[in-house]
Amino acid sequence: MVETTFFTQNSVLNAAFIAWFLAQFIKVMLSFKNGKIDFSRITGAGGMPSSHSSTVLALTTAVFVACGYQSPEFAIALVLSGIVMYDATGVRRAAGEQAKIINYMMSHWNKTTPQTFSKE
Repeated sequence: MVETTFFTQNSVLNAAFIAWFLAQFIKVMLSFKNGKIDFSRITGAGGMPSSHSSTVLALTTAVFVACGYQSPEFAIALVLSGIVMYDATGVRRAAGEQAKIINYMMSHWNKTTPQTFSKE
C-alpha cells in the first residue's frame, strides 16, 4: 500500500476525512440555486450524499487495503459501517415520514383553525 502524508500520517484516517469532505462538498455544490451557493451545507447534517455512509465506507475500504479481509480491524470497521449505514437509513426514513405529516398538518392548519392570536 502506498503511504500518503496528504492530511495526516495515517492513510486510513486520510481516506475517511477525504470521503467526508467530498460528500459535504458535493452537498454544497448541489445547493447551488438562484446563483447562490449555501456554504452552511459544508458542516450541516442530512441530505444526500450521506457523509456518514461515505466516511465509514471509505474507512472500511482503507482498513481492508491496509490490513486485509481476515484482520480484526477490518471486521470491526465492517460491523461499524453496517451499523452506521443502517441507522442513517432508518433516521432518514423516519425524518421523511415526519416531514410528510408536518407538511400535511401545516397545510390544513389555517383552513380548519380560526385565528385566535391577537397582536398586542
